[in-house]
Amino acid sequence: MKPMDVEAIERSHPSLRHRDRSFDYAQADTSWGVHGIHPYPAMMIYPIARRLLLEFTEEGDVVLDPFMGSGTVLVESLLQSRYAYGIDINPLALLLARAKTTRLKTATLLEALRELLYGPRKGSYAAPNFFNIHYWFKEEVIEALSLLLGRIDGLNDTATKRFFKVAFSETVRCCSNTRNAEFKLVRIKNLDEHKPDVLGVFNRIASRNIQKLSETYKNPLRTWVKIFEADTRVPIEAIAPASIALILTSPPYGDSKTTVAYGQFSRLALQWLGYEKVNVDRESLGGVPPPSLANDLPS
Repeated sequence: MKPMDVEAIERSHPSLRHRDRSFDYAQADTSWGVHGIHPYPAMMIYPIARRLLLEFTEEGDVVLDPFMGSGTVLVESLLQSRYAYGIDINPLALLLARAKTTRLKTATLLEALRELLYGPRKGSYAAPNFFNIHYWFKEEVIEALSLLLGRIDGLNDTATKRFFKVAFSETVRCCSNTRNAEFKLVRIKNLDEHKPDVLGVFNRIASRNIQKLSETYKNPLRTWVKIFEADTRVPIEAIAPASIALILTSPPYGDSKTTVAYGQFSRLALQWLGYEKVNVDRESLGGVPPPSLANDLPS
């Protein structure tokens, strides 16, 4: 089958599609600031979120993202002085969005990072024992990740601890026996050449994240973000529908087997963080194919 000539079809059938080239952000730096903290499947790029917020809302308006993912809309709402609610059911998304929308002092984070990397080892840290851990991680990686997670759990401040768990989550994926170029879990073939430096990887990721947080929130925030772990189909009493000026979201892309592997992408990090019993694909909207497309929506 020959590749489809999209432009030729548009020329011959102009009513089929309208192409707005002003939405072409191929050359934009979409990883600016905290938007570049931690990969996540099917992320909305921030220039689109920012453009729509500026076009359809005003300062002080309330925005809702019912499928917030890693929090792009929420971050942009803060930066553009909008209030925002975010909802998601994936614990990894909740962790990322909360960390990205929390302003922390750079000096505090740098001091904590030094403690995590070079502080004394206090006691022993037990590794998690989730299914197939030895398939996805080498023994020395398991030991190093266990030590690192124990130190992070020992931090006193909740927001600081959450910030470094984001860096830990990305470190888990980078140091696992998976091919990191894709979201689905696929084991690398040549494990003999795979010798990750866990603390080195964590230091690189955490240092980058500190810099990105610092460049994002240079000024005091004038609005708030409120995040809910919930099924977005169930009304939340704290959110008054009449208060919402704009719903801006990038909804799930269907089931994980044929479209986007949200659950597989999140699984290893969530297992290390103590969410081994959470089945993201099964619990998420669109996580499994429905038996029927029948619905009771008005026609």
